[in-house]
Amino acid sequence: MAEFRFIHCSDLHIDSPFKGLTSQAPSLASALRESTFKAFKEISRLALQEKVDAVLIAGDVFDGADRSLQAQLKFRRILKELSDENIQSFIVHGNHDPLNSWAHTLEWPEHVTIFPGNKVHHVPVKKEGKNIAWVYGISYPQKEVTENLALKFKNEKKEGFSIGLLHTNVGQQPGHDNYAPCSINDLVSRNFDYWALGHIHEFKVLRESDPAIVYSGNTQARHSREAGQKGCCLVTLSTDGPPDIRFISTDVVAYRSATIDLQAAESINDVLSSIQVQCEELAKESIPREGLVARLTLTGRTSIHKELQTAGVINALTEEIHIFFEGHSPWVSVELGTQTAGT
Repeated sequence: MAEFRFIHCSDLHIDSPFKGLTSQAPSLASALRESTFKAFKEISRLALQEKVDAVLIAGDVFDGADRSLQAQLKFRRILKELSDENIQSFIVHGNHDPLNSWAHTLEWPEHVTIFPGNKVHHVPVKKEGKNIAWVYGISYPQKEVTENLALKFKNEKKEGFSIGLLHTNVGQQPGHDNYAPCSINDLVSRNFDYWALGHIHEFKVLRESDPAIVYSGNTQARHSREAGQKGCCLVTLSTDGPPDIRFISTDVVAYRSATIDLQAAESINDVLSSIQVQCEELAKESIPREGLVARLTLTGRTSIHKELQTAGVINALTEEIHIFFEGHSPWVSVELGTQTAGT
């Protein structure tokens, strides 16, 4: 029986600025900016723990073309830790980190492959002197790629499993730019064993086998619209059965949304109490993560509707909640919105 075990991740978005939250709560700036990098460190820890053969990164390692050298060096440091344990890393560039924006003079560790953007290349995964798999990939040479890159892939039918690594929008999925668009049929027709996809920030299995077509989603949420668990896929391909695809959480800051019905509230004290209770519940659910960003919407018909609309009230409530949770683990940050009505 032949096996190939690897981690499939994408959309790390290291060095994300977190502009909205950090401007409201400057003390959280460092924790939030470090969260995307810490999520990738979780992937490295998992790779070493599980002794995988490779780590595949399907684009958007960094958030923007103006990424800092410091962020690139930190990323390189983690790749070296993997390389030192003979774990190969395979990387394609996406629309946030196209080839024309990277620091080309930076040297990468021995077992790191960064795919070019001129054509699809394929590189073997070696184990004990044998080629156990081939990873095929192509990067974005510039930010906007509207061509169907999937049709450029051709399985050379070499010994071992065949993996396609691509940053793409399959089936014009909403909420994301339609870069490198393709269809499921396009991917199936390439005769690969597994498609490791990036670009969509949600874990999705589009097809379970023959071939498996998977979005791993992003590794760390960056705003409340990305609520829910974020992570990577731990994948085992075997000649004896279908792929084993396990989703593993890697996020260190949880983003959660909830509504609070204030129909029974008669005072600001009642509002504060309701917010505190909701935050405590969400924080408990977020363990063992380091932090929680809660987007809470106040709703319902209430006698204190007008008071909630008074200038400065929401900001004061937010500040009071932050003071209440000072020193709490996980730390708590709140975004409050109102959709209440008068009685």
